[in-house]
Amino acid sequence: MFGEVLGLPIHALVVHAAVILVPLAALLGIIFLRPAWRMPLRWPLVIATAVATGTIFAARQSGKMFKDVLSDQLTNSAAGKVVDRHEELGDQLWVWMLVFLAATVVAALLLPRLSNPLAGGGVSIIVAALAVVVIVLVGLTGHQGSKAVWNPDGSQDYSGNG
Repeated sequence: MFGEVLGLPIHALVVHAAVILVPLAALLGIIFLRPAWRMPLRWPLVIATAVATGTIFAARQSGKMFKDVLSDQLTNSAAGKVVDRHEELGDQLWVWMLVFLAATVVAALLLPRLSNPLAGGGVSIIVAALAVVVIVLVGLTGHQGSKAVWNPDGSQDYSGNG
C-alpha cells in the first residue's frame, strides 16, 4: 500500500501533500484565535487537521517502507544518519499532530458549551500554540528529508559561495 506508484516511491509523493496540508491546518488553528471566527471555523479546523494528520500517517508509513528498501545503502553512511534524524523528526511530528488534532476536537466540542464566546480564548491559545509547533516541526522534518536526498554528506554548497 505504501510502496510505489508508476515507479516512484509513494513517500516522495505524499510528503508534498503533508508539507501543504499541515501548514494550512495550522493556519486555521492560528486564525482560530479571532473570537468572531471560532464558532464558524471549529469544524473546518477539525476536518483540515484530521486530513493533514492522515497525510503525516501516510508519509510516515511510506517513509518506513522506503527506508527498508534503501537499508543496504544507508547502513553506516552519512546519508543513513541524516535519514535517521529525518525519521526521528517525523515521529515527533506525528505525535504533535495527534495532540493538535485532539486539541481541535476538544475545542470544537467545548466552545458551544461556554456561556461567553470570549471564554474560549484559553482553548484557542492552546490550539494556536500547537499550530505553531506543527508548522516548525513540518519545516524541520522536511528540511532534513531534503538534505537526505540532495546533500546527505554535507559536501555540496548551494549558497553560491563555493
